[in-house]
Amino acid sequence: MEQIALKAEKRDISKKGTINELRRKGKLPGVLYGKNIESSPVAVDAKELLKVLKTHGESALINLELEGEKHPVLMKEIQRDTLKDAIVHVDFYRVSMTDRIEFNLPLVLKGDAEGVRMGGILQHQKRELSVKALPADMPEHLEVDISGLKIGDTLTVGDLKMDEKITVLDDPEEVVISILAPKLAEDTEVPTGEQAAEPEVVAKGKEKQEEE
Repeated sequence: MEQIALKAEKRDISKKGTINELRRKGKLPGVLYGKNIESSPVAVDAKELLKVLKTHGESALINLELEGEKHPVLMKEIQRDTLKDAIVHVDFYRVSMTDRIEFNLPLVLKGDAEGVRMGGILQHQKRELSVKALPADMPEHLEVDISGLKIGDTLTVGDLKMDEKITVLDDPEEVVISILAPKLAEDTEVPTGEQAAEPEVVAKGKEKQEEE
């Protein structure tokens, strides 16, 4: 996985209103923590972080530069304000480049399934894998070629082609993609014949009662 550079600065947590002041300057508050380092409150440029998320996703391996020292980190937790649809805080977890770590690997579908072209319905049931690897061997995503799938076909975790450096932690029998058969046309057809005539019969019966 490519390591992305991101600059950080230490932030003062002793003063009130510091976080609001940071945000007015286009900065996002966060914390840097991990094995063999002390937890440090930090701030990063909001636009630069959003660029990383848009280009590389939440599983990106980042070289966080703080006071001249570079730390390989993952974004362990991203807190969002759901009302404003904005990021408000990020936890940066410092990893060891020699220790395997667990992370979520996004699945990206590639191609148009043959079964869908024939009228089938694609059901995407699993959108990421739980895997384990060294930080340097972490891919940003896994491409899944679905072009050969026909109606009735199912793709499981065990069917996915994975680099031998990566260990998949999910159940290999778990379904990732299914191509379902389309519903029968008669299920959606408008009733005809005797069924369509039923309302008329009821109306006549009511008319007869009124005459009596």
